Amino acid sequence: MKKNVLFKNTASKKGRNWIITPENSELVALSYARIILDSEVTSADYDSKEAEASLFCMSGEGTIRIGEKSYTLKPYDALFIPPGKTGVITTESTVDIVECTAPSSASGDPVYIPYQELNEDPRYTEMLGFDGCYRKIHRTIDDNVPAKRLLCGLIFSNDGNWTSWAPHEHADTKEEIYLYFDMPPPAFGLQLVYEDIENPEYLGPVYQDDAVVIKRGYHPNVAIPGYPINFVWMMATLDEKMERTWAGVNTQPEFLKN
Repeated sequence: MKKNVLFKNTASKKGRNWIITPENSELVALSYARIILDSEVTSADYDSKEAEASLFCMSGEGTIRIGEKSYTLKPYDALFIPPGKTGVITTESTVDIVECTAPSSASGDPVYIPYQELNEDPRYTEMLGFDGCYRKIHRTIDDNVPAKRLLCGLIFSNDGNWTSWAPHEHADTKEEIYLYFDMPPPAFGLQLVYEDIENPEYLGPVYQDDAVVIKRGYHPNVAIPGYPINFVWMMATLDEKMERTWAGVNTQPEFLKN
């Protein structure tokens, strides 16, 4: 039986809730949880068990206490957490955090990645593309942290532009989740996931807080005119022996430049 590719409205519950896992999708390593806290639900326990994790603050402000250290996250700040850590996440107002994980033997201390510093670092932030497919890309979880499997970041498109272009795939080495954010109504985008464009695994609209599983196939998307398509990409290698690089992908041959 074909498992779900599109997960709608993934920010609908308060607390720490697992949204996509290997149990409810075709993924073998990657999982996605959403942590939403406010005056009614002010805290959530954190336990990474045997998985490395990256946490992105999407809105609000919250504090993550791991052991004796505390980290305050504001919008688009991130925290990489190696396996085996426990702690608590709290807020004095509201906070919305995206968590992605993969089983790992990584070790060491958590690494805080402030968005303001990342945004000013050309090693991890740049504009990519050409007319019709411009986007700003932030490689938030990259070689700046001691991860074994995760590669994660943010993409902000120009209005009405394509992203993940030229179409590419990485089914032999990596799996991925796209989570769309900062696209309030009436904004939406169109997401494609296909090996054969005539029989796509998914081709349809995506809205803020929707998530799409990319187990295989090319996966470009496009924003509607006058609005951007923005998303968190969460990627994990299929095992720790594989090269952990965001650039290790195969471009659709028809779109390779001569």
